[in-house]
Amino acid sequence: MAVVQVAIAPSREMFEKVQELVGADQNRPTGLILQSAAELPSGEVQVVSVWESAEAAGAFVETRLFPAFSEAGVMELVMASPMPETLETFHLIR
Repeated sequence: MAVVQVAIAPSREMFEKVQELVGADQNRPTGLILQSAAELPSGEVQVVSVWESAEAAGAFVETRLFPAFSEAGVMELVMASPMPETLETFHLIR
């Protein structure tokens, strides 16, 4: 079943740095249906991702996102922040 994740990045600069390291624009992660990012008035970035399954989302986090956080030097900051909320979808239009 598809899942939606909602996460907050501390800044647009950090989001863009991690995105560049992840390389999702050039090499779409397996199972990713869509991702959207919006800058909030606070300067934080809200990221909404929809995945084919929780397993696909988890595999991406372990194999690509966490290594990118580490390379960007933000792993400690990420681990101190609330984890993204993951919810099963009951309605999805593609």
